[in-house]
Amino acid sequence: MGTWLAFRPSEWAVEGIESAAGHARMTAYMAGMLSSLASNMPEAVVSGFAAYAGYAQNNMDMLDIAVLSVLIAAGFNMLLLGLTIIVSTKGKGAMEVPKEAIKKDSVLIRWTIVALGCMFALGMVDFVSQATPDPRFPPLGAFVLLLSYVIYAGALMGGERAEDSRIAVPRHSRRTALLLTLAGFVGIFFAGEVLTSSVEILLEEQHAVISQVGDPVTIAAFILGAAGALPEHGIALMAAARGKVGLAVGNLVGGILQIVLLVMGGIGVFVPIPLDRYVLFQIVVIAGSLWFLKRAITDDHKLDLFEGAMIVLLQAYVFILLIWGPPI
Repeated sequence: MGTWLAFRPSEWAVEGIESAAGHARMTAYMAGMLSSLASNMPEAVVSGFAAYAGYAQNNMDMLDIAVLSVLIAAGFNMLLLGLTIIVSTKGKGAMEVPKEAIKKDSVLIRWTIVALGCMFALGMVDFVSQATPDPRFPPLGAFVLLLSYVIYAGALMGGERAEDSRIAVPRHSRRTALLLTLAGFVGIFFAGEVLTSSVEILLEEQHAVISQVGDPVTIAAFILGAAGALPEHGIALMAAARGKVGLAVGNLVGGILQIVLLVMGGIGVFVPIPLDRYVLFQIVVIAGSLWFLKRAITDDHKLDLFEGAMIVLLQAYVFILLIWGPPI
């Protein structure tokens, strides 16, 4: 039920925002970035509910699950991006990366890699020195993560359009677009409540069963991250199959950065992010994945079948280490 609520209403919201972007004469890439905001709403709401529940109940496992699910959702976005590249290039040759992605996204990706590196270094210093028994990421630092994406979005909307930009085409009237967006956000809110409650019940009632598969914290976070990311961002994969490559790439690249900066930063402003072994492992993994993506984008301004396959393989490797590797 929670997964359906996360999928269908977010699809309504995506359609509404895409049509609104078309009426506003925005580019297809910009429309993809805005649609990824709607796609990430379930993840933001689900993780927000989980983080608040963990903080209010002083349940460190639930707090870990909330933050881990955000970073795992970014990993699923990376996986879908690799699949999108494969679908878009199979039998067609390499795809050109939209100039908007090269011009602005590559800068933000570099910034995010450095920011995550600093976050990892801070956690490692506290972890090794054991200066504080329960190290947390400062709320002001989380606010800076949030602010960086706001500045990027403003620069993307206010900057000059690239020569290869295509204008988004509205599929609905302005009124219908507004109604779809509002209905989508209401459904997403209920999805967050249902999915969070389900994970709490799963941890309490099926702890022994989950422990036989792997670490209960990472398994629960994996399920929550998948439920929050796969249904919504799978829309981008379908868009790529229909030839809407600019929208699909904008949705997924924008989604990765939004999850790390907007969602994790937003949660960290209100709920302290733990810098324990679970979170530190996933932070360095996301930083490495972003570096790989940045190099693939900027080396020749093209993405081909081989690069898409390597992105998929890298993310599958990370998930294997997370679930079946030694306990972290």
